[in-house]
Amino acid sequence: MNSNEDYKRLTNYLYKTRKYLHEACNELNIDFSRVDPTVLENQISTCTHCGIWSTKLIPDLDLNPICSTRAKLIGL
Repeated sequence: MNSNEDYKRLTNYLYKTRKYLHEACNELNIDFSRVDPTVLENQISTCTHCGIWSTKLIPDLDLNPICSTRAKLIGL
C-alpha cells in the first residue's frame, strides 16, 4: 500500500472483529498483495487466544499477545 491513510482505514475496519485480512482488503477495495504485514502489525494485531483484532495487546504468561478481555479472564 502506498499511504498511511489506507493503513488507518484498514486498522479501523479490522478493530474488534475477527475478519480475515484479505476479506477486509476486498471490502475496502485495497490491493491485498500490496499490504505490508510488518507495517500493519505496528498498528493492529490479533489476539492469539480469541482472534479479535486489537490495537492494544499485552503478553500472556507464555509471551503470546492477548487482548484485555482474555487478560482479565486468566487473571493478568
